[in-house]
Amino acid sequence: MAVGLVEASRLMWCPGLGQQSSIASKPFQAWLSEATYMPSVSGKNLLLSNIGVQQLLSFIAHDINRCASAASETLNNIRHLDNLPKSLGWPYVKLYYSSLFYVHVLLRLWGRFPIFLTTKELLPVREAVSAYAFSPPFKLETGQYLVHADTSSRTIKISVDPGAGGSHEAVWRELHKALSEFSSLISCSNYLKTDIVTIQDQIRKLSSLISNESRNLSWPSQMRNSIQYRQSEGVWYPYKGKNKTSQIESEISEITAGKRQVLDYLAPVSDDIIRLRHVCFALIVFARGVLVDMAAVAGQKSFLKFGQRKFEDQLPNRAI
Repeated sequence: MAVGLVEASRLMWCPGLGQQSSIASKPFQAWLSEATYMPSVSGKNLLLSNIGVQQLLSFIAHDINRCASAASETLNNIRHLDNLPKSLGWPYVKLYYSSLFYVHVLLRLWGRFPIFLTTKELLPVREAVSAYAFSPPFKLETGQYLVHADTSSRTIKISVDPGAGGSHEAVWRELHKALSEFSSLISCSNYLKTDIVTIQDQIRKLSSLISNESRNLSWPSQMRNSIQYRQSEGVWYPYKGKNKTSQIESEISEITAGKRQVLDYLAPVSDDIIRLRHVCFALIVFARGVLVDMAAVAGQKSFLKFGQRKFEDQLPNRAI
């Protein structure tokens, strides 16, 4: 049987996360103050070694469930207005945020994610660095950071996000880097050659779709800004085009029912607003598929039963 994109992404799973059952009640930021670790420097990276893997995974599991629930809640809050069928402004903004939250989920499932940390949250790290009497490779102060959890070596790598822009741009940049790593892992895998070629082609098409054919890595954020702050793209009054919110709502129903695949959205699109919709739907379908796959592999003890799954079980007529 051919290997699909979702199943192949198991190669990216953060080691041990699929077997995780315990969940912390606090986000990753709190782990910095509650965990024990040995700090050191490697180039421009700050390493936190000898960590307790299960404890770390429980905090990452918390963030995955939180982000997945937020993504699903946002998606399920997209509704059409009977008297304003072409009122697509807020539906598109919500669709963007749902996909953004799901990208946060993917990156955490893969053990690599951007995160905004305040000086107060970094104080425990400062104290640890001071105790070991060395200078960190960057100032430990409020800012955007990149975290890479290498649970196999019991190490967390923290670096300063070198890119421009804000937290949204950081997420899209990290997604593209992760997809590139995903493609590299596929090329070294034991999959059949035909599967390798197919999956790498799908990854390439997904990356191209997200980045508007590699012209802008954070293109979805640019489009959301255009819609939300400039009221452009014809989705606010006076409305343009034939698209209706009911079409998006119908698509969401099919996605939450598990009737859509990433492949449904990877064809080239010239219209920007339709491209944005395909980008969002492709990422939502992909992330939801990975969550379902990990939950199926883990079984009844999976931490995922307390997140999106629990939230959606409470929704009328919207079960996956």
